[in-house]
Amino acid sequence: MTPPAQHLPIPARPLGWTVAVCIVAFAVLLGLVAAHWPPLLTSDRAADSAAHVDVLAQPWLLGAARAATTAGGALVVDVIAAVVAVALLIIRSWRGAVFVVVARLGELASTTAVKDLLARPRPTLLDPVAHGAGYSFPSGHAAGSAAVYGALVVLVWPHAARWARALLLAAGALVICAVAASRVLLGVHYPSDVAAGAVLGLAWVAVAALLVTRFRPGGVGT
Repeated sequence: MTPPAQHLPIPARPLGWTVAVCIVAFAVLLGLVAAHWPPLLTSDRAADSAAHVDVLAQPWLLGAARAATTAGGALVVDVIAAVVAVALLIIRSWRGAVFVVVARLGELASTTAVKDLLARPRPTLLDPVAHGAGYSFPSGHAAGSAAVYGALVVLVWPHAARWARALLLAAGALVICAVAASRVLLGVHYPSDVAAGAVLGLAWVAVAALLVTRFRPGGVGT
């Protein structure tokens, strides 16, 4: 039986550009937050306050936010990443398994390091509907969702029909955006936190894909 293809059919140049753009975007957000840039801080607080008012006034929105945030929780994304990696190993798709693991673990390590380094406090609201542990920047939910769900999109992409690829991209983007938005709606992150988390997670998807495509066809897992 012939094993599945051991490569990710993605050109290296788009991957490189994706990494560069995401790193620049993340660095800009990190620099602005670290410098306590007043316009960013003001817009972050205003957005959180507006979102909090909406959530308190509309119970369905609170329920939707809680459901979306669950989809981006560490337990959920770790289980998804582990199940997908094991399934890929079973069918001898070594590169796919390495790709998923590197995307998730790389994102998790960098998110944790930046959180501890920057130590940005979480938003403070008078009538909170949720509480988050640890520091605020970047959002671990947004980063983990972007890394894992983004990796799934990359894995499925080569096998999807042309007409289905737009739907696949839309579905992946919708999940990532929903998780990111839920963290702001629940008042546990600022918009800049979730934006930084999303680009960091996507950066690691591109980095992981670039790493596995650099190996020769027989170089992984045989």
